[in-house]
Formats: sequence, structure tokens, C-alpha cells
Amino acid sequence: MDVWAYARVSTDEQAEDEGALIKQMRRLRTAGATKIYYDVESRTSDKRKGLTQLIEDINALVPGKVSKLLFIRIDRLTSSSMTFYRLMDALKKKGIQPTAIDEPFDISSIGGELTIDVRLAASKYEVKMLGMRVKKERDTRKANKKPHWNTPLGYAIENDKYIIDNQLCVCLIETKQELTRAQLMRLVFDTFLEVGTVSQTVRKLHDTFGIQANATPKGSNSQINLLNEEDEIVFENINKTRSTSLRYPHTGLKWSVSGLRSILVNPIYAGGTPYNTIVHPKGHRKPFDEWEITWETHTDEAIITREEHEQIKAIIRGNRNNRWANEQKYTNPFANLVKCAHCGAAYSRQCKKLVKKKNFVRHHYQCSFYRTGACTNGRMISSDELEKQVINYIIGEAERLATIVEQEVTATGESPQVKTLRASLTTLEALPSNPAIETAKQDIRMQIAEAIATTNNNSKQYLIAKERVTRAFANPRYWEGLETEDKRTLLQGCVKKIIVDGSLVTTVELLHLH
Repeated sequence: MDVWAYARVSTDEQAEDEGALIKQMRRLRTAGATKIYYDVESRTSDKRKGLTQLIEDINALVPGKVSKLLFIRIDRLTSSSMTFYRLMDALKKKGIQPTAIDEPFDISSIGGELTIDVRLAASKYEVKMLGMRVKKERDTRKANKKPHWNTPLGYAIENDKYIIDNQLCVCLIETKQELTRAQLMRLVFDTFLEVGTVSQTVRKLHDTFGIQANATPKGSNSQINLLNEEDEIVFENINKTRSTSLRYPHTGLKWSVSGLRSILVNPIYAGGTPYNTIVHPKGHRKPFDEWEITWETHTDEAIITREEHEQIKAIIRGNRNNRWANEQKYTNPFANLVKCAHCGAAYSRQCKKLVKKKNFVRHHYQCSFYRTGACTNGRMISSDELEKQVINYIIGEAERLATIVEQEVTATGESPQVKTLRASLTTLEALPSNPAIETAKQDIRMQIAEAIATTNNNSKQYLIAKERVTRAFANPRYWEGLETEDKRTLLQGCVKKIIVDGSLVTTVELLHLH
């Protein structure tokens, strides 16, 4: 019988030690694992490619084919009770024994289940405490005007201060000129001040350094996070799903428009230190005008002047609006919906023209990566042609959906995961109360509520989406009579994604209907 295994390291572990995952997988192979599923993700994240595939493959197994599932510790699996018991339920059905190498446990007894529940609750508590410590450390560093732990390209940290990084970085073949990391960043700023737009700066930098900046389609990485018995456990065989997040010196000097824009407005280069740049808990970066900046933290090490920093921000503010700075603003009904079929980047409006005979403004959409030279899809599609193709598709879908017999949303029996969670909760409630047990009980209650809500919402969301599409698009005249703002609201509520290849709409994905 085969032995399978699962390995996971956090993104921080992998950043500090690229061999962390390899070491863990080699231990599992030595312990007898023939197949090893793996992920580089936080333990609080359940959106894991390897773990999801593992559960799917276990459910598809013939009983008696696999004897064990190996992992290092429980916290390498997950800190979610629901996901843990979902995996355990799948293993039980196939007669597979879960085995932790560093902390043996017994899930067959009440005491064993209790121990696991407390461990999972303690794991979540540890994550929360770690987050609190990190926040307090950030507040302390801000109060003392200390730098952040990570430095932008061109800087290093010495004695809790940003200093110029004078390590050699690149040599221009044509002129034989060698540039340090700091000199490279000065060249970046000079290039932007010369050309005046972020996209053209990206193009010129890539031309200067001979960088091939062809975009790759988003989501094209379909490789499973899995090594089989015949695969050697080496870094080259690991599916590098997070390689795009690596920066120089771990990867080449290739910039995206959004990435370079973040660099250009970074006050560190002008002698200031930014704080409070993230919107919590969403994790989105705030607009640069909303950042808190402490100036003169390292003025003697600045790469650009404060005046240049303000000039760059003023140019970028103007560039955001210069294409639409006329007397009238035009609502874009397809905002954030249109994607390139070649590279997955967003289509953006590039130009407009007043069509006098029909008395409307025609906009033209184009792949935003084409302007930087990263995508070859340069053909534009006009706003009226885009609207015509998209609406014809949705009208066809509305007619198809109208013929489908309405299905009642029926209450289904509880899933095995919910039943297992309820059994664990009953066990905990019979024990004397203490802080760890109360935390575990609260966590399980939340997991039960989440599981039930997810199951019930799937069919409800389908029926709501079906009703919305059939009502709005069964009659073409209804769409034609809408104002532009109403069209945008309706599209945002019905459409997930519009895929365009040149001037042709190839796919329209509807929300909750695919």
C-alpha cells in the first residue's frame, strides 16, 4: 500500500530559507512517503492548492490503496477545525491512518479529539498573539522613527537607519557602465522625470536593460503541488506558484506599471519613512496621499530630493486624469470587468471620440500591458462593439436560463464535517471550563456556522443570479433604455469577467452561474 504525505511552510519561512520546504519534504520521504503534496501558505489560509488537491484525490481513491497520510505536525495541516475534520473524515472513509511525525495523536478516542481541538484553538490563539506583537513592534518603531524591516531596492539597514546600498547591481553592455543598486534607482527616477508616464518608463527601462517583458497569462499555472516517488526533492522541481512576488536580487529587474508606480511614490527615496499605508483588515494599500510620513529620518541618505518626490507625485496625479480631463466625465459601465485573453491583464480605455451623427462618445479599450510592451494584443475594441457583443451573449444566456425548470432551495442534511464538529463540541461542553477549552468551543461554533452558511448559500445565490439575469436581459429593450450608471450597476451585479481577444469578446462569465 502507498504512503502519502503533506508538507507546508509559511511564506515567511520560505522567504528566510528557500530550503525550508525541501527539508520538510525530505523528512517525509525518509519516513516512507511515496506521494508528497505541498504548499507555501500561511496556516490561517485554507486556499491551498496542494491541500485542496490532496482532499480531492483521497475522496477519489479506492479503499485499501493508501495506508497512511504523513505530516510533520498538526499545525502544518491547518488551524481551521472545519478543514481539519474535513480531511480526517475523508481519510476515515478510505481507511487511511493520519500520522504526525513530531507529535503523535489519536483521533479515535474522545480524549484524542479533545487534545486536537485544544491544539487547533491554541494554534489560532498563537497566530492572533503574533499579530498583536507585530503591531506593537510597528508602533514602537514608528514612535522612535525607526525603519521598517524590509527595504526598497537601493537601500539597506544599518544601526536602525536606512543607508544607501552601494552593492554593484548591473552593467550596461553597450557603455560598460556599472551601476550600484542606489545608482540604478536614481536612473529609474531620472527616466520617469524625462518621459513623464509610468508605462513609458517601464518600456524604456526594459529596453535599456534588454529585458524581455512578455506577459504570461494569469492563472496559467495549472501544475499540481505534488511530487511523486520518482521525482527528486530539489528546489527546481517545486511548483513556484509565488515566484512573481519575489524581488531583486531573487529575480530579474523586470517592472510592472503598478509595481513601478509604488516605487516612484515611496518617500523612503526622499528621506522619509511611510507608516499606516495599509487598509486593515482588507490588506489593500491606501492611496499615497493618505500615508502617514515621518520626514527627515535619513535625509543624508536620500536618493532624490523632497522637491523631486513631490514633483513625481504631482505628475502621477495628473496622469490618472489627463485622458479624461475635458469638461465631461464618462462613466465606464465595464470598469474592472474586461480582461485580455492573451495575458489576463485588464483592458482600459485609451481614447475617445464624439460620434456626431449618433450623438454619443465612443471609447476604445485596449490591453493595459500592451503599452508597456509586455503583451502583443494591441488591437482595440470600441465601447459600442464591446457592449453589443456582451449584451448579445447575456441575452442568449437569459433565454437559456428561462427554460430551466425552477428548483426549490431545499434544506439538505448536515455534512459529515458539521456532524464531526458538533460531536467535538458536545465533548468539550461536558468538560470543566477553562480558557483554552472555551476558546476551542467558540472556534468550533464559528466553524459550524460557516459550514452551514456556505452550503445553504450556494443554491440561493444561483437562484438569485438566475432571476437577475432573466429579468434584466430577457427583453433587449430594457437594457437599451437604461442610463449609463444603471448599466454599470447591472453589469457589476451580473458579470464576473469579460474575456476579449483583440476586438472579439470570447467569453463572458456570469456571477454564480458558472
